[in-house]
Amino acid sequence: MSRIDQLLHNYRRHVSLPLRPNAAAAQRIWFAVYPPEDERRLQYRLQEFELATREVALGWQLIDLHGRLREWFESEDPEELAAWFAFPQDIDLYARSQWKERLATLIKAEVAKLPDPARTVVALSGLMELFDFLEVSELLETLERAIPGYLLLFFPGERENNVYQFLCARAGWDYLAVPIVSNR
Repeated sequence: MSRIDQLLHNYRRHVSLPLRPNAAAAQRIWFAVYPPEDERRLQYRLQEFELATREVALGWQLIDLHGRLREWFESEDPEELAAWFAFPQDIDLYARSQWKERLATLIKAEVAKLPDPARTVVALSGLMELFDFLEVSELLETLERAIPGYLLLFFPGERENNVYQFLCARAGWDYLAVPIVSNR
């Protein structure tokens, strides 16, 4: 069985468990953890995760972050953007404030449109878009209590105990999300 098949199998098993709507916010966040080299395979199979979710009578809202960095840059004043790129080491300061808020606003707006957000899995894909500009943990802090239902992050990286390492490159951080893994 491939790693993405295993991840999908584990997700099906997890999503079919009884919901715990009164669970703490961190327990309503699910990390689908898979090796970064499987990103394209995962993207190709996202509809199967949606189908597994809908089969247990839950809603599904996929929010893909691919291309969001480009959109943010294109929305900025060209002169201001030129000033940012004159000092590229400072771009992450803007990303940690402005881009993080832009992404959080986008995600919260999508959640606000949902007919039954408490019974919906909001899935974030394309987290690789954040690399070098924004930490997943920083975005997650902004969203943690804003999602009344369940937040599923397709997380390219590793997990050992409760320590998550994004793209197997950054130092990990300890988080109490529910892990759904691709290796067992």
